[in-house]
Formats: sequence, structure tokens, C-alpha cells
Amino acid sequence: MSVGSYLALMGIWLAGVVSPGPDAVVVLRQSVLGSRRLGIAAALGIATGIAVWVTVAMLGVAAGPPKVLAVVQLLGAVLLLSLAVATLRARPLTDTDTGAPPRSPSASFALGVATNITNPKAVVFFLAVFATLIPPHASGGDKLIVAVLLIASEAAWFGALAWFASTRVVDHWLRSHARAFARTTAAVLVILAGIVLWSGTTELLT
Repeated sequence: MSVGSYLALMGIWLAGVVSPGPDAVVVLRQSVLGSRRLGIAAALGIATGIAVWVTVAMLGVAAGPPKVLAVVQLLGAVLLLSLAVATLRARPLTDTDTGAPPRSPSASFALGVATNITNPKAVVFFLAVFATLIPPHASGGDKLIVAVLLIASEAAWFGALAWFASTRVVDHWLRSHARAFARTTAAVLVILAGIVLWSGTTELLT
């Protein structure tokens, strides 16, 4: 692969990574309603989800039946709706709290994996864009470099987001507006779930 091919791939990839979506919402939710540790665990889970997608795309499995994609989207919609409900039910933290309610980093990691695998942005990128940006003659070394770049950049961005959201100033502000944050987060999750649900249902019925 040429330098231009790498730059084109990473440019499109990074634009998608930093744009708002389910992954970002989950990392913020885990960081604010939980802790920095949980936020970073979710970020690592998201990066693991990307590793799964990269493997699937490299093996050419991504060209599978459209109905399978539709089922994945419907599962993603259910996950997003359940997160919205859980966010509204969560007890908002205040500055007087000594810590977050007990939550497992492993559960946060698993949530990150599940969210990314069913993330419509990841689905679209790896099923519709990724294959067009990887030349058919790309070597195994090229593919390995691409995989490392995608996974590392995803982990770095969401890890930084988790760290930023849990810094003292930001954490204080978010805690003081915890109820508004929870409602906004839940609303975004419901909207995203609606979009994914519509897309998946349409695909199944056509």
C-alpha cells in the first residue's frame, strides 16, 4: 500500500471515530456514572470490538448475507435501548459521593465490546468502506499495519475521552448536571436505537 492509501484510510477512519455515536456515549456514561477505570475499560472493550471487525473484514466474511447485518443491527438497537433505560435509572453522583456504585470493569469492558460490534458506524465502515480502501494486492504486512493503526487509534481516542471526562473540573461539572446529562444521554441513545431499528427492520422486510 502507498502512503496515499494509508492516509486516505486513516482520514476516513479518524473522521468516523471522533464523530458522536454509541461508542462515545457509552464511554462518557461509564466515566461519569461510574469512574475513570470503568470508562477506560469500556474504551478497551470498544478497541477489542474493532479488532473483531478488522478480523472479519480481513477474512472477507463481511461480504455475508444482508439479513445477517440486519439481525446485528436489531440486536444493537435493543442494546442501545437497554442502555437508555439503565442510564435514566442510575443514581446521579454528587460531589459528596465517595465513589461510584459497585460496577465491574469486566462488565464495562464487555459492554464496550457489545456496543462496538453492534455500532452502526462500525457496521457501515467495515461492510461498505473498508474493502474499497484496501487494495486487492495488499500484502499481509500492509493488512497488519492497517489493523494496528485502526485498533490503536480507536483505543487512544476513547481512552483519552474517558480520562478527560473523569478529570476533576469536568467530573465536577458533569456531577453537578448529572440528571441533565443522564437525560441527554438517554435521549441520544434512543434516537440512535430508532435509526438502527429502522435500518435493520427495513433490510429484513425487503
